[in-house]
Amino acid sequence: MRVHFAHRSAARQKGATLVIALLVLVLIMMIGITAVSTSNTQYKLAGNLQFEDAAMNNAETAVATAEKWLATGTNYSNPGFVTYDATNSPHLLPSGSANNPLSLTWSDSNSLSVSSSAQRYQIQLMSTNNLLTGSSAAVGRQAMAVCNKVNTYLITGRGTSSRGAAKLVQSYYSVLSCPAS
Repeated sequence: MRVHFAHRSAARQKGATLVIALLVLVLIMMIGITAVSTSNTQYKLAGNLQFEDAAMNNAETAVATAEKWLATGTNYSNPGFVTYDATNSPHLLPSGSANNPLSLTWSDSNSLSVSSSAQRYQIQLMSTNNLLTGSSAAVGRQAMAVCNKVNTYLITGRGTSSRGAAKLVQSYYSVLSCPAS
């Protein structure tokens, strides 16, 4: 009788092994689905960071272009800094202009495009003829005239990426306000 009893329990266990094997396979499949989902999310996050970096690079390029424009020739004394002129110089703002770059709709009527619409900037005059810190008219040489006054500007650059990420960069920039001799 023992042989017959052992044969019955072996037959019952074959079904339980099949169920346990199926449960293990389902568990492994769920772990695989979770891994694929997590890797897709990380891929999207990395892509978003690349687009944000592109927008930041575009904003920094716009600011550098504006700084270069201010430092060239007599651009620092452009009449657009005295009276706002949306037609000729929409990117130049007089001192005291109310300008909030966060709520601004950046367009050709209020900013200048650098090389594409992804790079735009504005320049606002903040102050004129400020004495440089630590300087005086003499600076140790009584007979020589020294340029020691600057105009200060607030440059706001806006960069966007192909997916719509937008970044703003602001920079204070000073230019000597004495005429070149």
